[in-house]
Amino acid sequence: MNLVERDGEIAHLRAVLDASAAGDGTLLLVSGPAGSGKTELLRSLRRLAAERETPVWSVRALPGDRDIPLGVLCQLLRSAEQHGADTSAVRDLLDAASRRAGNLTSPADAPLRVDETHRLHDWLLSVSRRTPFLVAVDDLTHADTASLRFLLYCAAHHDQGGIGFVMTERASQRAGYRVFRAELLRQPHCRNMWLSGLPPSGVRQLLAHYYGPEAAERRAPAYHATTGGNPLLLRALTQDRQASHTTLGAAGGDEPVHGDAFAQAVLDCLHRSAEGTLETARWLAVLEQSDPLLVERLTGTTAAAVERHIQELAAIGLLDEDGTLGQPAIREAALQDLPAGERTELHRRAAEQLHRDGADEDTVARHLLVGGAPDAPWALPLLERGAQQALFDDRLDDAFRILEFAVRSSTDNTQLARLAPHLVAASWRMNPHMTTRALALFDRLLSGELPPSHPVMALIRCLVWYGRLPEAADALSRLRPSSDNDALELSLTRMWLAALCPPLLESLPATPEPERGPVPVRLAPRTTALQAQAGVFQRGPDNASVAQAEQILQGCRLSEETYEALETALLVLVHADRLDRALFWSDALLAEAVERRSLGWEAVFAATRAMIAIRCGDLPTARERAELALSHAAPESWGLAVGMPLSALLLACTEAGEYEQAERVLRQPVPDAMFDSRHGMEYMHARGRYWLATGRLHAALGEFMLCGEILGSWNLDQPSIVPWRTSAAEVYLRLGNRQKARALAEAQLALVRPGRSRTRGLTLRVLAAAVDGQQAERLHAEAVDMLHDSGDRLEHARALAGMSRHQQAQGDNYRARMTARLAGDMAWACGAYPLAEEIVPGRGGRRAKAVSTELELPGGPDVGLLSEAERRVAALAARGLTNRQIARRLCVTASTVEQHLTRVYRKLNVTRRADLPISLAQDKSVTA
Repeated sequence: MNLVERDGEIAHLRAVLDASAAGDGTLLLVSGPAGSGKTELLRSLRRLAAERETPVWSVRALPGDRDIPLGVLCQLLRSAEQHGADTSAVRDLLDAASRRAGNLTSPADAPLRVDETHRLHDWLLSVSRRTPFLVAVDDLTHADTASLRFLLYCAAHHDQGGIGFVMTERASQRAGYRVFRAELLRQPHCRNMWLSGLPPSGVRQLLAHYYGPEAAERRAPAYHATTGGNPLLLRALTQDRQASHTTLGAAGGDEPVHGDAFAQAVLDCLHRSAEGTLETARWLAVLEQSDPLLVERLTGTTAAAVERHIQELAAIGLLDEDGTLGQPAIREAALQDLPAGERTELHRRAAEQLHRDGADEDTVARHLLVGGAPDAPWALPLLERGAQQALFDDRLDDAFRILEFAVRSSTDNTQLARLAPHLVAASWRMNPHMTTRALALFDRLLSGELPPSHPVMALIRCLVWYGRLPEAADALSRLRPSSDNDALELSLTRMWLAALCPPLLESLPATPEPERGPVPVRLAPRTTALQAQAGVFQRGPDNASVAQAEQILQGCRLSEETYEALETALLVLVHADRLDRALFWSDALLAEAVERRSLGWEAVFAATRAMIAIRCGDLPTARERAELALSHAAPESWGLAVGMPLSALLLACTEAGEYEQAERVLRQPVPDAMFDSRHGMEYMHARGRYWLATGRLHAALGEFMLCGEILGSWNLDQPSIVPWRTSAAEVYLRLGNRQKARALAEAQLALVRPGRSRTRGLTLRVLAAAVDGQQAERLHAEAVDMLHDSGDRLEHARALAGMSRHQQAQGDNYRARMTARLAGDMAWACGAYPLAEEIVPGRGGRRAKAVSTELELPGGPDVGLLSEAERRVAALAARGLTNRQIARRLCVTASTVEQHLTRVYRKLNVTRRADLPISLAQDKSVTA
């Protein structure tokens, strides 16, 4: 193939030919990095010479030729013979000199005698007088010393003949060659030409030969950036693209395809470079950074030598602007022919040197991963810190590999107890399906003696989470706290078990409470969160616990150290009936987990979001989030916590009337150990709600009562966790036993803290259905108002439906129809189609139509015309409250309420309560 973008270089070759034809000797020394096209330039010289019928005596020196005395000169004679020159006069001379060199200590340095040098030079001159010719020597750097000395003699006597010399060289630090080169360049007729990589225009021209102008224009920038314009590397890339097209059918895109040809070309360039350049390239490939001083320390060579090697690598086109080996393919090629053991050794040495230099733990850890099992005492702690940094940077795969390697390399149970939980947490965060692989490492630890240190508690929490309760119980019984830190961790573990898996509390060793004092910073969020949870679970929702939870959620960034605290704080808000705040924080945490590609975190926060959606009456969201959680983590990966997404999904399907899907959820195998946990009770309650919805009343009642019995034995019987009493009361109402229903509802009401809450609202709703008269009217009104404020639209719809039935029983059919319409629309909007059908027959089947709320209709009543006082009265009236109830709520007279309603009717252009916009009833800004 013809050279591209080499017009200046070709001009130099023509000048040599012209000088030779004119009888003037001249010499051109072509320098350049490996792959720059020096050999191709000599081919062009031979083509130009052939056009002029000028013979070119060609010689190519190979690396082994420097040890063959007069080897290059012997090649020169053979080339002369091929061009018809008579060599008989000097053949015997060279043969004799070669034999003589065999008896010398250093044959490569054996010189020709003076008279032999003169005779050989005279012979060359005599030939050139008859027929001018050129001498072309490729890779002069590898020529033997005796041949170099003769060529230097010829250059020094350039005026005695018209012989033209064109020689190529590569960088060399060989002492003999450096002296030769310096003397050569001192000669007047010697010219030195540097052959650099092709410019971008040259790359486009070369690529156009293969792909055409348009494709070359698109691809040239990337190809030039990858190769620095090195012709050898460029042609290798074209071969790889062609091979890719042949193998795969297409080489998609315009980016370079790095294959075997490119890797081999990189290796060729490195092996043909100056001594030491390949070693430097390998270190740069291992380090993945440009640090000449570090390479100097690793190789034991001088800074000047390393700098020369880096300059040569840059000249070849292998380095980026920042001095690193550019493409991963280049780094891999540099190490390709290095045996695996030697590559491992490079990484081990790099890790040790980087550690001595104080490099960051993450960098050292990556080298230890390749360098083999660490034996230095600093290695395992460094691996742990490196994994923590990788997790902080969201490089989950790196963190998992580092931790897995550290666990495999650990020979001490204390180290293993500390590392194994981190590995499980990292695997859960990255890909929950991998946790089984990580958990297998626990068997090694549990088979030995547990160390008396607090990291064991983290291991035990992992065992509990994944349902390995017998092993967790055994490990708990073997605990022997030996420090204040151990005592504090044991105290936190006790609180954690009390909220999640109370049966294991009896396995805890009897130890005194830790001394009161400042909590270590690393434990502060988890301590606060568990204390807040304990407050809600043991005493019911309270403002102090909610404030603690909010403090954690506002002050902690999501990380491995804070994840448990944030999850616990979020559940505190859920079980404290602060659904608006729980909704805000769950969405924020879920979004962050998605952004940071942490599937395990995403699964947990999606499951929590599903639970919140259930409590808000948002059935479509509940189902969507629960299914998302289960898609990210298989049930076996969830362990005990599988009850959380399954409960939410079961409830969502049940309330929506999707009973076949609910049956499929129930057929999903769950671990037996789940029923020894809070999540198991949530699941049992959801299963009971399914039995209730499908008419299996006695099965539902048995489920609820068993659930209550278990929660009571665990001292975990809080209605905001599992409201089993009201669910059982609903069964009794269906069975016609209002007395038992009332007793259960009143018992639950006694457990609920005073104040407005979702749990109190749903308790009042059920209690109202079990009583009569004015008490029922008052309870219905309180339940409707309280559930409206709670944000639970589904329970609000049920409360409205109950109020409608009471109004109808009292003969107030007009208000009953209005209230039923509102309840039906609200149930339909929640996706609770069976409830909507029950309230307004025919309503539940209209799933494809929008809810007819005046708020959404253009030209409908403009509630913005109302004053604040009028709006509050109208909202309470739209919710079904009588004028007297509104007056009591707002602390005004009934006459004032009537006056406000009269103005409301006039402004909204309606004539009765039934025509008030439903949007008023759903207005959460009205809470009085």
